[in-house]
Amino acid sequence: MISDKKKILLITVRADHGGGPKHIFLLLKNLSKYFEFFMACPKDEPYFNIFAKIIGYDRIFEIPHRKFRISSFNKLKQLIREKDINIIHSHGKGGGIYGRFLSRSTGIQCIHTFHGIHIGEYNFVKKFLYLTLEKYLSHFTHKFISVSDSERDNVIALKITKDSKISLIPNGVEITDRKLNADILSKDRLIITTITRFDFAKNSELIIPIFNQVKLMGMLNKFELQIIGEGPSLIEVRNLAEENGLSGNLKFVGNINSPAEYLFNSFCYISTSRWEGLPLGVLEAMSIGLPVIATNVIGNYDLVEHLTNGFLFNIDRPEEAARYIIQLANNTKTWTKFSENARHKIMTNYPDRKMAKKTMELYLSLN
Repeated sequence: MISDKKKILLITVRADHGGGPKHIFLLLKNLSKYFEFFMACPKDEPYFNIFAKIIGYDRIFEIPHRKFRISSFNKLKQLIREKDINIIHSHGKGGGIYGRFLSRSTGIQCIHTFHGIHIGEYNFVKKFLYLTLEKYLSHFTHKFISVSDSERDNVIALKITKDSKISLIPNGVEITDRKLNADILSKDRLIITTITRFDFAKNSELIIPIFNQVKLMGMLNKFELQIIGEGPSLIEVRNLAEENGLSGNLKFVGNINSPAEYLFNSFCYISTSRWEGLPLGVLEAMSIGLPVIATNVIGNYDLVEHLTNGFLFNIDRPEEAARYIIQLANNTKTWTKFSENARHKIMTNYPDRKMAKKTMELYLSLN
């Protein structure tokens, strides 16, 4: 029997912990009954096996982690022809290189999701080369997906493509009936949670000056920070914590498949990022009613409304974040207001089903 479902090849060069792979998981979870998905990704934990269990191990194909290889490209080109793929959907910078060149080579329409424009650490030459490549690849991109308003504005400002080629489909998150309440503030020691990659974009080392400011304010023993994640600068941040006498207040959790229980024992969430697409950690925190204290940057300010569902602070002023932590801990009325508003915003605008429905409509709009 020949299936009349559209055949879609999803491509990512990351299947480890992170917002991009989790986003793809939510697409597969919600849309696998409507489309025939094939997957190209690295054999990373945890998502390679998670993807395979949804679509079948016979429809998932291994490519290198964050590398482009001609041999992998040629295998995917052959796959597209053999399986009669209808749509290529690439995710992130590396996946986008595979996806758009495959579109150029095969004539199959490609959708590309940015998941953040990660050029903040590039020098002038590297930034020029990246943007030149993106503008060239835009000719082989039928539609772009931006996951937040600010990301879309950034794409337009960088002249990567024109507004008419961009579909705004915000990230989504699974909604649970379980939510926090203000009783969490009665604990002797209040827990703050952050989910990070310990890289330049996530700016994890900023937690050290923030907690140093909490220490100067005489409130250090009141708080503990749970840091979920791993990455290149993990050892550096651990060493900084020890050097600054903060080891007893910073708990390094490592990568975990489900952060829910860590979020539910917290009184607030903190983001120290230099930029975001639309941060999944912030979405998950807000979805259970967790107030957020975040840097005032792209992606974060799409979700966190200052003095409404959280606090935004200047990335160069850690003392602001420290002051907001203490203010939130000491004011049940403010905490309750932020909690209710945070959960309402996510339930209204960012459920995973809404994200999946808009993506499905985009798939169906293509020939």
